[in-house]
Amino acid sequence: MVTKIPAYRHAQVKIKEFIEQNNLKANDALPPEARMAEELNMSRPSLREAVKALESLGVIESRHGEGIFVKAFSFDSILDNLPYSMVANDDQITDLLYVRTYLEIGAIPSVVKNITPKNIAVLRELADSMLEKALRQETFPAEDRAFHAEMYSCLNNRFLLALIDLFWNVFNNMHKASTAAKLDPWAMEATARDHIAIVEMLENKDEAGLMRAYTEHFDSIFKRYPKDTA
Repeated sequence: MVTKIPAYRHAQVKIKEFIEQNNLKANDALPPEARMAEELNMSRPSLREAVKALESLGVIESRHGEGIFVKAFSFDSILDNLPYSMVANDDQITDLLYVRTYLEIGAIPSVVKNITPKNIAVLRELADSMLEKALRQETFPAEDRAFHAEMYSCLNNRFLLALIDLFWNVFNNMHKASTAAKLDPWAMEATARDHIAIVEMLENKDEAGLMRAYTEHFDSIFKRYPKDTA
């Protein structure tokens, strides 16, 4: 039995093809609704449904009184649609952490080459703040997130920064929902000291040491989420 594809799904494909064929960029306007429905040979109700669906995916956006525009690329729509309300299991967190580890460690040689004294000074302040909070048995998600963003900012790669922030944010939310997410003063202090070690390696331009320090940092996190291989 062949499943019939809803008209609005066809409409989504046509709208995306229209954007590609006309080489439309972020903030470029699409034709008014009536004209676009006529040009794409679809009903206006199907067009409206397709527009709503593409808006939720972050492809286009409707601006009241102005029309429909191509939206600038962003991971926001992905984050908004992630099921944070679901309780993640530790295996899922481990899988995600592996991806984050490969992404961040893979860029380390370029970081060592391009990082500036200003970047390192900011990282030192953030790492010291993390340790101070850990010793007070306080969490430090804002500093941790800022640390990873600052470390890779020297590469001037917005896509890489967006991916790193995406994985940090997703991991943080999944971690908070996990059964392993317990306030552990020893783990917090170890994490803070891991970040201080990373700063010291950056100060010394020690790529091998940094790879080792970074790997040890992630290994300490992996130990909290032993993967079930049974």
